[in-house]
Amino acid sequence: MADAYHKIRTERAPAPSGCPVDQGFSPFAPDYMANPYVELEQLRGESPVFYSEKLGYLVLTRMEDVSDVFKNPDIYSAANVQDPVLPICDAAAEILMTPDYNPIAVMSNRARPDHTRIRKYTLAGFSGRRMRILEPFIRQRCESMVDAMLASGSPAEFVGALGHPLPGETIFRFIGFPEEDDKKLKDWTTNRLAFTWGQTSDAEQIDIAGKMLSYWRYCVDFVKMRQSDPADDFTSELLAAHADDPDELRYEEIQSIVYGLSFAGHEIVTNFLSNGLLSLLSDHRQWEEICADAALIPNAVQEILRYNSPQTSWRRVVTQDTELAGYEIPAGTQIFLSLGSANHDEALFDNPGTFDIHRDNARANIAFGRGIHFCLGKRLAIIEATIFLETLTKRIPSLDLVADQRYDFFPNFTFRGPKELWLTWQA
Repeated sequence: MADAYHKIRTERAPAPSGCPVDQGFSPFAPDYMANPYVELEQLRGESPVFYSEKLGYLVLTRMEDVSDVFKNPDIYSAANVQDPVLPICDAAAEILMTPDYNPIAVMSNRARPDHTRIRKYTLAGFSGRRMRILEPFIRQRCESMVDAMLASGSPAEFVGALGHPLPGETIFRFIGFPEEDDKKLKDWTTNRLAFTWGQTSDAEQIDIAGKMLSYWRYCVDFVKMRQSDPADDFTSELLAAHADDPDELRYEEIQSIVYGLSFAGHEIVTNFLSNGLLSLLSDHRQWEEICADAALIPNAVQEILRYNSPQTSWRRVVTQDTELAGYEIPAGTQIFLSLGSANHDEALFDNPGTFDIHRDNARANIAFGRGIHFCLGKRLAIIEATIFLETLTKRIPSLDLVADQRYDFFPNFTFRGPKELWLTWQA
């Protein structure tokens, strides 16, 4: 299907003529997963634009080049951003070829003019009013989860205790999903990022594909239910817009918006929160500063996004022959946009390898992209991170990392965060 939410098979394009070719670069390499910024700094200095033979992608590492691609969506299409990076096994592909599994491209991978038409309604859903409704819920749930973590005693594993459930419950309430369904929803939506952007075994692919099918069917049923029983939630707002003008926002587009939104607002925000704690507690002086002065938290949140972004890359595909960074790039070339490298670009940031909550241009980060596909959920993610840090600095100022722990990161093309994060504090 031409407008499918994701294509199971993608074509590999050769290296552009005259472009440097790197035989070894891979975001799945153990050293890169442990710390991508060391290798990216070297590449940015020696070969800022190159073709990765292992990936089959043209890699961009400078802020200027990455920004130029984001700003030209008609030349650099987002059509590939939801497609699996690595081949999917036949058994998993067969599950996703089930006739009633038919989500369509709606936001991150939909081209203009349809993208403009749909974004008008999704952007309205992230209104100031909706955020004000969610803020008390986020604060209350964060307090409750901190209570439970404290009650369990030190040390505690953060991702399972708070980092994963808080963003999940927040995006579920935003969409309108009932609280009693949280357990199965978290199960269905966990590891979705690994399926599209990760390095998974056949057994893992089959398991995740089955969960994706179950979740899609749930979304279809939920949208149908909300059509006859509206409430004060995002899904109902979309359905009201559809009722006003069915051709302007189609019913099947609403199903796919709901389906895609929980993935975008869950695991990525989990990584955001985890990376934030890891950055702040690794330099305890800066943690103590925000504990003493909560006014420092908003800029600290921006510096976390710059220094240790939960999203280190994104993708585009070239729609027509063009020139980029001095090279002739043919149509069909897939592009790896290194957001992590751009956020550490020396041309824009002084001492980019240093985490500094006082950095005066931390907001210049590109963690949420730019241009027409700029992330809709930025405002909500920043609210969550801000409330989260306000709560922890007030409740547990003695918080610290368990010494000598090893941080493991999921083998992932795009998103980065520790699988576990062990914390300790003074009783």
